[in-house]
Amino acid sequence: MYDKYIYGIIDSGNENVLDIPGLDIASPVYTIDYQDLSCVVSNYCGEEFSSMSREGMVKCLLAHQVVVEHAMREHTVLPVKFGTVLTTSDEVCSLLSQGHSQFVDALAWVQDKVEIEVAATWDTKQILQEISTEPEILRASKAIADRGQPTLREQIQLGRMVKASMDKHRSSYRERMINFLTSVAIDVQPNALVSDEMVMNVAFLVEKTNQEEFDGCVKQLNDLFDNQINFRIIGLLPPYSFATVEVTRPNPEKIEEARQLLHLGKTFSELEVRKAYRHLAAQSHPDYRAGDELTKAQFVKLHQASELLIAHCRGQGESDSNLLIKIRRLKDEEVEHLSFAGTGI
Repeated sequence: MYDKYIYGIIDSGNENVLDIPGLDIASPVYTIDYQDLSCVVSNYCGEEFSSMSREGMVKCLLAHQVVVEHAMREHTVLPVKFGTVLTTSDEVCSLLSQGHSQFVDALAWVQDKVEIEVAATWDTKQILQEISTEPEILRASKAIADRGQPTLREQIQLGRMVKASMDKHRSSYRERMINFLTSVAIDVQPNALVSDEMVMNVAFLVEKTNQEEFDGCVKQLNDLFDNQINFRIIGLLPPYSFATVEVTRPNPEKIEEARQLLHLGKTFSELEVRKAYRHLAAQSHPDYRAGDELTKAQFVKLHQASELLIAHCRGQGESDSNLLIKIRRLKDEEVEHLSFAGTGI
């Protein structure tokens, strides 16, 4: 008996076989339908993803992305988190049934939109040379040079000053870039910067009809920064960063822990979860106690607990499969949507 590996959910209720191999080259990709939705799946009997080698994981991830992007050519698609496996076709149908309203709403939101990622890098040697001429850095460097052999403490202090200046430049550049590009985007998702060379790594959700205008804005940015920044566009992509479906099985211990955190009774409804969360979150919201890391951590825990219990409540009506379903942005849940006003540089 093969498990069912899930790639994505599409706006089609017609079962068919896609002309593309899945994670297992011998197993074709096909769809399992429920009403007006379908799951894009393939049979899977491979090893657990958690025990895969890095090479094997990368190979499977690339295959996963190829299938999702292939499905995007003809359908609106909600990507499903890499590594999602259900046991039977009936369980796949239960997933579509249980999450039907969420999936329909999310598909309507991303319809006719694509994700475009923009990465910007700079020459670190050039920026360090510029920073070295700043008055504060010059004074500190001269003071060290005048005293001869610098102490370790002086070297660390100067290094921190240089890093703070570099971070300030990077933050200023990134904000200006995002403000400019947001003028032709529906939504924006900043991603992690993985090296000192990277100034910006951001995903934008863009109307398909605005793709050329968006590309033109990136070219304008290149001109405005006088080719000092190297811009790279990645896309068109499915909405990986904005609407990825995450499916997990309920963990009784985690559900009990979340219930206690929200001070709920043994039985509870979605409405009661939301009410308890609003009450407790109002006391822990970071906006009210800026800089309080403990308060921020508590707010995050409350948010995660409420999402877990809401998904649990929604799954209670399914007799065949009590799955926990979330449609989430690919970032930490405590980070709220960023809004960048203005379009000028």
